[in-house]
Amino acid sequence: MGDTELRVFAGYRPPGQDFHPEDLQCIFVQQRPTIMVGDLNAKHPTWGSNTMTPVGRKLYEDAELNGYVVVGPSSPTHIPSDPRCRPDVLDIVVHSGLPSPVNVEVIYDLDTQHLPLLVTVDLQDSIRVQKGPRRRIDWSHYAAHLKQFELPLPIRTVQEVEEATQVISNHIKMAMEEASIPINITTAQRNPLPGPLRAMLRRKRDLRKLWARTRCPRVKRDLNRLAEELSFKLGAFRGSEWETNIDRADDSDLSLYRLCRQLSRALPPVHPLFNERGERCYAAKDRAEILGTYLEGQFIPNPLVSTTTNAVSEHHVKVENSVREFLTSSVPRLEGRYYISPSETQKVAMRLSKGKAPGPDGIPSMAIRGMPWKCLVALTRLFNGILRTGHFPEAWKLGKVIVLPKPGKDRRRPSSYRPITLLSHVAKLFERLLLRRIVPHLPLRVEQFGFRSEHSTTLQLTRVLNLLASELNRGRCTVGVFLDIEKAFDRVWHEGLVAKLLSTSLPRALVRLLAAFLANRQFFVAVENAESGIRPIKAGVPQGSCLSPRLYAVFTGDIPTLHESLQEWEEDVVLALYADDSAFFASSRRQSLAIAKMQRLLDLLPEWLEKWKMAVNVGKTAAILTSRRRPLRQLQFRGQDIEWKTSVCYLGCHINRSLRMIPMVNHVVHQAAAARSMLYPVLVSHLPTRTKLRVYRAYVRSRLTYAAPAWCTLCSATQRKRLQVQQNRCLRLIVGASRYVRNDVIHRDTLTPTVEEFVRHLASRLFARADNGPHVHIHGIAPLHARPPEGRPLARELLQQSSSSQPVIPDTGGISD
Repeated sequence: MGDTELRVFAGYRPPGQDFHPEDLQCIFVQQRPTIMVGDLNAKHPTWGSNTMTPVGRKLYEDAELNGYVVVGPSSPTHIPSDPRCRPDVLDIVVHSGLPSPVNVEVIYDLDTQHLPLLVTVDLQDSIRVQKGPRRRIDWSHYAAHLKQFELPLPIRTVQEVEEATQVISNHIKMAMEEASIPINITTAQRNPLPGPLRAMLRRKRDLRKLWARTRCPRVKRDLNRLAEELSFKLGAFRGSEWETNIDRADDSDLSLYRLCRQLSRALPPVHPLFNERGERCYAAKDRAEILGTYLEGQFIPNPLVSTTTNAVSEHHVKVENSVREFLTSSVPRLEGRYYISPSETQKVAMRLSKGKAPGPDGIPSMAIRGMPWKCLVALTRLFNGILRTGHFPEAWKLGKVIVLPKPGKDRRRPSSYRPITLLSHVAKLFERLLLRRIVPHLPLRVEQFGFRSEHSTTLQLTRVLNLLASELNRGRCTVGVFLDIEKAFDRVWHEGLVAKLLSTSLPRALVRLLAAFLANRQFFVAVENAESGIRPIKAGVPQGSCLSPRLYAVFTGDIPTLHESLQEWEEDVVLALYADDSAFFASSRRQSLAIAKMQRLLDLLPEWLEKWKMAVNVGKTAAILTSRRRPLRQLQFRGQDIEWKTSVCYLGCHINRSLRMIPMVNHVVHQAAAARSMLYPVLVSHLPTRTKLRVYRAYVRSRLTYAAPAWCTLCSATQRKRLQVQQNRCLRLIVGASRYVRNDVIHRDTLTPTVEEFVRHLASRLFARADNGPHVHIHGIAPLHARPPEGRPLARELLQQSSSSQPVIPDTGGISD
């Protein structure tokens, strides 16, 4: 491959035959790129197998000891003909000396039990773009460089806004360049072995070569003795190295994160992407272009449906004409109270997060936090110039998009990645200041629990589950429909949003500025250090901007209910909103009436969706009926059936029709067990017990008790015991308890409350904040109602249990060693 020699081997070990690591060591003894592919009948979860076999354990330990790498594909390679046997990964790749990670794919073209593998290797390391040198900024030197910077007096024209934006950005980057100091790049590789161990390794290699050449029994005996001694000493060295890392850890969140991060520091393999012609592309530049093309197709308005009426079309024309007329008129005058002072700029700048990645301009948040007073005054002049002219700088409309893989998705498809947009921190500072000026004029409807303080997913779930349980206790069934708004944030119609802003009390000058903020935005995709071409954004609210949530809430704030078409004796449907998650609930003693009421709403929604160019994915929209009886008829949306489900997921909570919450318990138990398995080396390490308890609370218990105040009361005693078992297992690992130590003793000694006590504590805090907070509409949320003894418990009953039971043990961090 090019000028580099690659040694390729095919390997096979029949089942039942002994595994000799020396055979692999002979292959990988030379420091040349080497790869071996085959079925070694060695299973281990590290390379994707479902189970671990003794041979797999030996292979894993030998690979760790001798420095070669074993990888497998992300899907099974062996599909047995017997349906009772599980598919698994048997064919693996063993390699050493390669400059870049190996990508392994399963090819499904052949009808065989053992599927072929496609192994991609790049000896020139051109798949990954190399990173540049790292530098550190001397922030005192940086501030001194900016001390004399000034901008001319008031900025009054669009051209002056653009020039001032460029001047400030250039001066900040110039000051950073002057204050930057190069630093040595430290790699994530293990520490080098000490001299005696390296000498033993060289001696072992020499003996292996001599034995391979002479087959002398005495040489073989010396080789085995040396290999055993070397294995013991290497294990002791790696163990002491790990203990040193543990001793450096403290109780801070950053230290705990870095310690746990060491468990998964391996460089991830490069996954190819299919382009439009179905070809696999591996180079970073090609992958960036593929992702850019895909995302460009997402940031466009929803197309009109074939059933669009003339009235809807006329509405679109009317909206576009009114917005065009507004934008072409002169800029309205803005009152003086909306302008920004330097002290306000400094106050908001100091609240910028230190750890956020910079946008396309490369200016980190620390560069803004470290600005001297004169530079902040110049920045404030720019901000006031933007407010005065109603022009948003073009440089701030460019977004840098990075992508993260969605779990469980095919990574060869661009749709399997979640885009994250990075914007300029200077723009983010101005947007925060602007948000403070528009919030009083853009109130949210009371059903919207997203994008606002003192609200949470747990509070919305508490409201929804309390409604379902209360209606069930009254002998009424409830129909719930959970809408899936297609590409909600990415396809907001700009003209429609501006028209809705014009109907509010927001000053027209700020509406003009928000229209400029939305128009002519662009993005590019960054994969490693490669970048795609710049692409336009024709719809949607910008991801990563603090203004976007409020603007989206305004755009969807008039979603209809049945309020205007109800009879005097009818109740309206209940609406639950959290960001783009929308759910409707209709209750009645008769199932047919509840379904009919919900169908009336579903017949009303399409007109509103078409008027504002929104779309619903009917395939992902679900319906549930809280009743023992089966639904009498199918709900329909635009002529398509909505699937009735026995369990739905809303805001991360799995709700089943009986409200027993067994699917939710299954989910959180699985999540907690997976987290415990990944953190096993930390939980059983020599870390202080206090530190390990913090790791447990942060990574395991948080999954086990997600939104628990909303659903825990609905669980049976058996299901609540399953939650407690997960905590018991973690605590026993942390303290190293023997089988004869009782769980209540461990909880007492570590000052850890039981799961039920902790959930009661969470519920007490949740309702105290809701009842005593500034938002009147959540005072007394999820009220108690009389219920029969066999009825479903309500969330506020946790407070009664808390007051009548033993005081909750304070969760103060556990014992110290």
